[in-house]
Amino acid sequence: MVAPYKSPTSHHPELEQQATQQLLIAAASQKKPKKGEESGDDWLVTYADSITLLMAFFVLILSVSDINQEKFEAVNQSLNTSLLNKKAAEVINPLTDLQSKLSEVLMAYEINPLEAITLQDNDLRIDLPGEVLFGSASAELEPNSQNLLSEVAKELRDFPLPNYSIEIEGHSDDDPINTIRFPSNWELSSARAISVLKLFMAQGVDKDKLKAIGYADSRPKVDNRNQFGEAIPENQKLNRRVEIMVSKNAFE
Repeated sequence: MVAPYKSPTSHHPELEQQATQQLLIAAASQKKPKKGEESGDDWLVTYADSITLLMAFFVLILSVSDINQEKFEAVNQSLNTSLLNKKAAEVINPLTDLQSKLSEVLMAYEINPLEAITLQDNDLRIDLPGEVLFGSASAELEPNSQNLLSEVAKELRDFPLPNYSIEIEGHSDDDPINTIRFPSNWELSSARAISVLKLFMAQGVDKDKLKAIGYADSRPKVDNRNQFGEAIPENQKLNRRVEIMVSKNAFE
């Protein structure tokens, strides 16, 4: 037995009635101009009729629409979850894994990674005490420090860093030095940075990513002297250091 046909708007009689009324109004509004009457504004009638018919059409569409609220909410939740996961993935710092690997290396040499490593959005800094790496007034790496720096170099070499550069900075305290090889702290700090750079190159770190620079005592971490101009040995010890900066290139 064939079921009787039902109008698409049968379950919305009030909408069907509104649509019918709009169609009747549109038909009744069509008026032909009398003979001799100006017809320059006839396009307004056509335009109004078109708008009315469009409105009636959308009323009919709405009347047959059946929105499944549960499905809508499920799709909405799925989209929000996907967008949030994508955003979270985008903000993951690629240097986080490198920080973890370098922390293991430093702990093996009894260096606290929480004090030695600083991670920011676009760079990672490793702060190594000078006395761990060099003898007094020397730029020659100690045997144990060569092992430490070799392991650091291997992590930098093996970590994917296509858009990063590695800057090695030498720093000193403010006690002046004046030897044949190092007339000032500028030469000493630069020579220490270059010694680390050469070791990195020997371990296979891409030389195009490397840069060495000496800052002498121009960038102390803490004050070398107190308010009376007296040296603070503990602070001077902190200022004698080598810093390795892994940073994202600005234009890549």
